[in-house]
Amino acid sequence: MIHLTGQNIKIDRPTAVAIGKFDGVHRGHMALLTELKRVAKLRGLQTLVLTFSPHPIAFFRKTHLPLILDPKEKLELFESLQFDYYLEYTFDDVFAQRTAEEFMREILCRQLQARAMVVAEGYRFGRGGAGDVALAERVGAELGIEVQAIGHVVHEGHKISSDYLRGLISEKNFALTQALLGRKFSIKGRAEGSPPAIIPHPDKLLPPDGIYNTTICLDNKAHKSVAEI
Repeated sequence: MIHLTGQNIKIDRPTAVAIGKFDGVHRGHMALLTELKRVAKLRGLQTLVLTFSPHPIAFFRKTHLPLILDPKEKLELFESLQFDYYLEYTFDDVFAQRTAEEFMREILCRQLQARAMVVAEGYRFGRGGAGDVALAERVGAELGIEVQAIGHVVHEGHKISSDYLRGLISEKNFALTQALLGRKFSIKGRAEGSPPAIIPHPDKLLPPDGIYNTTICLDNKAHKSVAEI
């Protein structure tokens, strides 16, 4: 997988692009990413996952947003999923002012060579969130970009979303968190000091303070443990 950052990006092979914030890469995101692979295989395209840095919510609110997956964890997960490209596009004031049509023409079509785009239903993009799936389909037809919008994944009446998962983690509901993520919630970081303490990424979402039954993974070995946050 080729990891790209910034805005000065130029892909030289036609791509299928999945667009999202992908905080958590939960089961809803996985449905979108599965569709990306299906479309890319059907049309003989490279797979490209497009996300943004910083997180758009954190950018607009000018505040800290605890992340279910920190940037390194997200990168490692996408590497394991074997996409061709993973792009963290810089979200700044200039980008925020691009219209939805400019985004499709200048970034998706010209920079990323997109021939297909996969998004969630209700997807909004462009300045002020003015763009929607209908606009994407209209402009995509002109540019030769096939648009696929997939439905939200629902679990027991709740739409699976990163905000919903953040609430579950804050409530220490790790059984449901695992079910919606499709994997156990984990924290990665450097082990420092004596006794050792794990130092996570500063933007990492942590459960409430307390003592937890945990499994520590060191050198590819799992050890039952107790951890204090």
